[in-house]
Amino acid sequence: MLLVRNEHSFSLERKMGDNGEGLELIEEEDFLRGGTELPREGFNWVIWMKDLGLHEEPNDLREEILRSLEEIDGVFDATILFYGLCGNALKDIREWAAERVRTPVEILRSPDGKIVDDCIAVAIGGQDNYLRLLKKYPGILYFTPGYATNWEQLKSRMELFKGMDADDDEMVRMIFEMAEYDTVMKIPTGLGDDEEFDRCTRRFAERYDFNITTLGREWCTLEAVDHSYERAKGLLRRRDS
Repeated sequence: MLLVRNEHSFSLERKMGDNGEGLELIEEEDFLRGGTELPREGFNWVIWMKDLGLHEEPNDLREEILRSLEEIDGVFDATILFYGLCGNALKDIREWAAERVRTPVEILRSPDGKIVDDCIAVAIGGQDNYLRLLKKYPGILYFTPGYATNWEQLKSRMELFKGMDADDDEMVRMIFEMAEYDTVMKIPTGLGDDEEFDRCTRRFAERYDFNITTLGREWCTLEAVDHSYERAKGLLRRRDS
C-alpha cells in the first residue's frame, strides 16, 4: 500500500500509522512527474488524497477529479474514486472516463448499482437507507469519524456558512439556531479512532451548544465500500483477460 504524500494526506498517514498499517510514502511531486517507480508485481494500492473542502464545491471537485484522472491515465490498471455524487459533481464520471481515459474508473455504489450520495450514505449502505435515516432523524447534523475529526477544515467551505467568517463562533451558533440544528448524531462506522471521534464530537457540541446522540450500529454497514472494491478488482481481471 502506497500513499501519495501531500498537504491533504497527513491525517490518513497518522491514522494508518496508529493502526500499525504498513505504508510506503511517495512525494506527490515525484509521483506526478513519473519519478517514482511503482511495484508491478502482486496487488498494490496507491492512495491519492484530495482537499476535503472540495466536497462543498461540486464544480471545483469535478474539475479536480477529471484533471487528476487525465494526469494518471495509463499509470494504473484501474481507479476507484472514494466519492459519491457530491452535489451531482460526479454523476456521469464512469461514462466520461469510458470516453476520455484508458484506465477504467469505478465510484462508490451500493449493490443495487446506485452511486451513493455522500459520505453519510456510504456509511449506511446507500441511498435507500439514507432516505430512511433522513425521515427518521430529520433536522440533525450527522458526523462520521472523518467529518468529526476534520470539522475545522470543512466548515469554512460549507454552503451553510458561505459569505461569513466561519471562525466567528457566535455567528456560527446563530446560523445553526436559524437552521434549527441543535443535535449532532455520531455514525459509528467502526473506522478510525473511536476515542478521537468521541473527543472531536464532544468538542464540537460544547463549542456550539449541541446535544449528542449516536446512531444505532444496526444502521451502519460497509456494504457499499465492499461492493465497489470488488467491482474495481473485477476491472483488473477484465484487463488481464
